[in-house]
Amino acid sequence: MENTLKEQAEQLLEKGEVEELYQLIEPFIKANDPYALFLYSSFSLESLNESDDDFEKRSVELLKAASEGGLAEASYRLGVLYLYSDLATEEDQKSSVYFERAISQGHSHSKFTYGFSLYYEQAGQAKARGLQLLKEAAEEGIELAAEELKIIYNANHL
Repeated sequence: MENTLKEQAEQLLEKGEVEELYQLIEPFIKANDPYALFLYSSFSLESLNESDDDFEKRSVELLKAASEGGLAEASYRLGVLYLYSDLATEEDQKSSVYFERAISQGHSHSKFTYGFSLYYEQAGQAKARGLQLLKEAAEEGIELAAEELKIIYNANHL
């Protein structure tokens, strides 16, 4: 999708005009455009009569396709879903796969979120990796990472 269409789509989503949004992005969904799939993962059409479970299943599948298509934000959202939502009980290790993919796709905030999780929930090399990711996120301008590093350094008297 070209940038002007992306901007138009984002405005429609922000306004909650999902029927019009769907009409705009439908050809791109059919063409497996990663950004269109990502957008469609975030809303349901009234005409579909989807249950919450059906919507969640469709949303995750669309996010997976967008992630595999190279969209870092989709990879990040999957990492967050698998780390913090009910999906985490299904396959806890999947969050790392998606966070690592988002990081390789250039998503700086993934470094903060994943680094934070590793630092506070793991030990040894994983904890060290978490600290390194927090440092990289801070260097890339993620203020939350810089703030967290200050807390870590103060707590450890570094």
